[in-house]
Amino acid sequence: MGAGEGFGFLSFRLTGSSLAKTQDGFVALGMTFTTYGLTQLIGGYGFVAVFLAAVAFRASERGHDFHQQLHDFAEQIERLLMMVLLVCLGSIAASGQLLAGIDWRVLVVVVLAIAFVRPIIGWMSLIGTGHPPGQTMIIAVFGIRGLGSIYYLAYATGQAEFQSVQTVWATVFLIIVVSIVVHGIAVTPTMRWIDGRRSGARRRRSVH
Repeated sequence: MGAGEGFGFLSFRLTGSSLAKTQDGFVALGMTFTTYGLTQLIGGYGFVAVFLAAVAFRASERGHDFHQQLHDFAEQIERLLMMVLLVCLGSIAASGQLLAGIDWRVLVVVVLAIAFVRPIIGWMSLIGTGHPPGQTMIIAVFGIRGLGSIYYLAYATGQAEFQSVQTVWATVFLIIVVSIVVHGIAVTPTMRWIDGRRSGARRRRSVH
């Protein structure tokens, strides 16, 4: 939280040469790396610290246009990193190293995670947000692909030893690949269906 408040001061309250005046999206990366590095140095959990710093940073000056610029830049970086990660996943799949650890038990876990566990948990996390039920379910189903699991699994395997760790990696890998394929195929017709329902609702309201 302190890091986010500090960057909020440097961005919005520092007289003369605030970071917001630079209009530079790399401030988002600087805040992320600085917060993560300092937290790890003192033995904290950098991943959560970055999230809390972002919340505190946004709260320091909610109405400023600089937030949108940082969001757009971070989204572009995220897409770039996702593309690089997908290329790495494709090379791993082509090598056949992880695919060798896939059996019927892994397939069952993948189906349960994608079709039931993840959507249900996503839906529960959105309770109270005020979204319509249909929109809530769509966000829960399409909102997560599992890329963050690579970070968590890499962190966990770096801290302790696990039996059959290759099977765990194969499971995570298959969940991500299936999610990307299924989401990529289904998201366009789903969004068209949502847009059609919204247009129909607007037409009915205009008639009445």
